[in-house]
Amino acid sequence: MKGSRILFEAPNKARLQSFEVRKPHDDEMMIKVDYTLISAGTEKAYLSASPNTAKKFPTVPGYSSVGTVAETGSKITKFNVGDRVFVEYAGHASYNFKKESGVVRIPDEVPLTDAVFTRLASFPLLALRRGRLEIGESVVVVGLGMLGLFGVQLARTCGALPVIAIGNREIRQQKARDFGAEYVFSPDEPDIVKKIIEITESVNGVKGANVVLETSGTMAGLKLGLRYASKYARVLVNGCNRICNEPIDFYTYVHCKGINIIGAHDKTRLPYNSAPGNFTAKRDYITLLGLMKDGRLRPSEIRSEIVSPADATQIYDRLLTDREFPLGVVFDWRQF
Repeated sequence: MKGSRILFEAPNKARLQSFEVRKPHDDEMMIKVDYTLISAGTEKAYLSASPNTAKKFPTVPGYSSVGTVAETGSKITKFNVGDRVFVEYAGHASYNFKKESGVVRIPDEVPLTDAVFTRLASFPLLALRRGRLEIGESVVVVGLGMLGLFGVQLARTCGALPVIAIGNREIRQQKARDFGAEYVFSPDEPDIVKKIIEITESVNGVKGANVVLETSGTMAGLKLGLRYASKYARVLVNGCNRICNEPIDFYTYVHCKGINIIGAHDKTRLPYNSAPGNFTAKRDYITLLGLMKDGRLRPSEIRSEIVSPADATQIYDRLLTDREFPLGVVFDWRQF
């Protein structure tokens, strides 16, 4: 049986490729994929061979996939053929293979087109856990891509007060408002540091943000965040700052303010046995799917397009060249 997958065969070159679908090993499941999600920032960085990426070609991109269990190996005990599942690190492909540890059952009430966002939403959740956000603390979310918009929803769910969002593009700013951000600014807002300090002091009596969730992946966003962070704030580095060639005045903005800068990369998770401030990925996936089920997370409002993998070359050319590439682009594999 033949399957299809997307291949980054060289820098700036992507295409759809066929492959032979094997039988699952005894400890694996074969999943017939319905949808996969493009992680625009990560996949653009890898395809263009940006600094601080693996730069290995050829490679199959993608890390968030949903579908149905099609076949199980003899040692699989927790899943059955027909189960709807979310799969991590599976790649953009019509079939994938996973052990039970990398698979989570999707609640019946959650559409697959929502569940496909689970892994990406787990990144800002990891950051907010790492920052030990307390109910009533202020949060500034920097960057209004998918990470930032999930960050706004999660900060609101965690009881942040107020939630402030900073990002470009009017459509994304409006989404942040829809998701519960009380204040929304552009990065070039005049006197933005002064305004954030005034807002936080008026709401909870603290001059500056208690928590800064930096998802933009830019040094400009990080440096600005250090300026409006409160004393003893936690600044969560959640976006991938792959190019760090600007100096930071650590004495003024970190040392003298007692700031904690916290790295929140997915690879820093505990591999098992969740602990306060550091849950396993699987535990967070279950949490996020539960929040989707009860309506506290609304991925459908982040999804912009559902596209065919047959158009992969054109879609990735567009990702490389179009600064207005839309949020939440999902591949539909059901016809492959």
